[in-house]
Amino acid sequence: MRATRTVGLLSTARRFLTAAVVALTAAAGVVVTAPAAQAATELLSCVGSGANTYNPGVTAQPEVVSITSSADYDSCASTGSPTITSGGYAIVANGLVSCLGGGISITVTITWNTGETTTVAAVGLVVLRPANEVVVVYQGTVTAGRFTGATVVMTAALLNTTPAQCFTPEGVTGTSGPANITITELA
Repeated sequence: MRATRTVGLLSTARRFLTAAVVALTAAAGVVVTAPAAQAATELLSCVGSGANTYNPGVTAQPEVVSITSSADYDSCASTGSPTITSGGYAIVANGLVSCLGGGISITVTITWNTGETTTVAAVGLVVLRPANEVVVVYQGTVTAGRFTGATVVMTAALLNTTPAQCFTPEGVTGTSGPANITITELA
């Protein structure tokens, strides 16, 4: 009976991952086919680190999970505001996720070293990579504060150090790793 349940979980997980990959491919296709006449001007690019905790823990079965997420961007370069050199955020959001993928919508306010803030509304796709990295790619828009109206891409490659936890009732409760953000506007 346990083997049948495991096969069922894996089958569900494969379907979920396939749907996530199709969605990611479709999203990439939209970005790739954007009109060439609208060149993007980079306003800000930052690298740093991020961490997530999950409640309940993420398992092989897709379910709604509360995600406490934070990022510290410790190295920023900006043409739109050269005084911005670092920033960060901390939020709690809900998303439909599993160890193999998922999706989440967020609204996050980033506080920069200058005291300025940037509020971003974004939709993210979560995909598991072969090295147990949980890759999250958010695409959205700055809705308030510095860079209002600009386009945002936020990415994180969060390492799952306990992949076997995916097949336990407790699930994976935390991940961490490199994170970055790029803010651009159409010229």
